[in-house]
Amino acid sequence: MTRAQTAVLWVAVVGLAPGLPASLAVAAGWAAGRLVLPPIVLAVLLVLAFSGRKLRPVLLVLAATVAGLYAITVVAERLGPWLSSQPIAVGILVVNGAKLVPVALVALVLVVHRPRVEDSALRFGDPRAATGLRVAGRALDWRWTGTAVAVLLVGGPVLASAELLDADGLRAAARWLPVCALAALINSAAEELLFRHGVNAVAAPLLGRTALIALTTAYFGITHLNGTPGGLAGVLLGGGFGLVLAIAVAQTRGFCWNWPLHFVADLVIFSLGVALGG
Repeated sequence: MTRAQTAVLWVAVVGLAPGLPASLAVAAGWAAGRLVLPPIVLAVLLVLAFSGRKLRPVLLVLAATVAGLYAITVVAERLGPWLSSQPIAVGILVVNGAKLVPVALVALVLVVHRPRVEDSALRFGDPRAATGLRVAGRALDWRWTGTAVAVLLVGGPVLASAELLDADGLRAAARWLPVCALAALINSAAEELLFRHGVNAVAAPLLGRTALIALTTAYFGITHLNGTPGGLAGVLLGGGFGLVLAIAVAQTRGFCWNWPLHFVADLVIFSLGVALGG
C-alpha cells in the first residue's frame, strides 16, 4: 500500500468506524450527534470504498458495521421507554441480540469478496498453540494462558463489585443467568466477527501480523468509548482485552480462545449488571 492508502485505512478503522465523531460530539454537548453523524460517516466510507479497489473490501466491511450499528441506535431510541420498563436482562438481550443485523451485513460483504479462511481465521484453530511465554523455564501454550485470562475475567470484576453485591442481587443474577448467557453468546460472536475476524479477512492481505493486531486492538478499544465501562477506562480496558483477543486469533489461527474468552467477559458483565441493578 502507499502511505496515503495506509493513512486512509487507519483513519477509517480507528477514527470513523468506531463512532468516534459521534462520541466526541455527544461529549461536547451535542446529543443529536449520535443520530446525525453516523450516516455522514457511512457516506464517507462508501465514497472512499468506490474511489479505489485496494481498500474497497475493508471499507465496505466497515460501512456494513456502521450501517448495522446505526440501525440498532435508531431502533433503540424508539424503544427506549419500553426497554426501560423491562427487566434489565431482557434489555441486555434485546440490545445485544440486535447485533445480528450488522453481522448479517458484514457476512454479505465477505461472501461477495470471498476472503481466504487463513486471513479471516474463521475456523476453530489450535487451542494448544504456543504463546511465546515461558514461566520457570517452561513454555506456556494457550491452554494455560487462556485459562489464566478466564480466571482474571471472572475474578477481577466479581472482587471489584463484592461490596456492592447482596443476596437479592445474586438471586436475580441466578434467575436471569440463561438470558444473560444467550446475550453473551450472541454479543461475543457478533463482536468477534465485526471487530476481529471480519476486519482480518479483508485487511490481512494488506498488513503484516503486528500491524493487523494493532489495528483491530485500536478499533475494539475506541468502540468501547461508550461501552461498559465507558470513557477513557472503557477504551483502555477494551483495548487491553482486545489486544489479548487479537493475539489469540493470530497465534491459534482460529476462534478457539478469543470467542470463549469474550463470552466469559460478557457473561460476567451482564450478570453483574443484573445483580447490581435488578
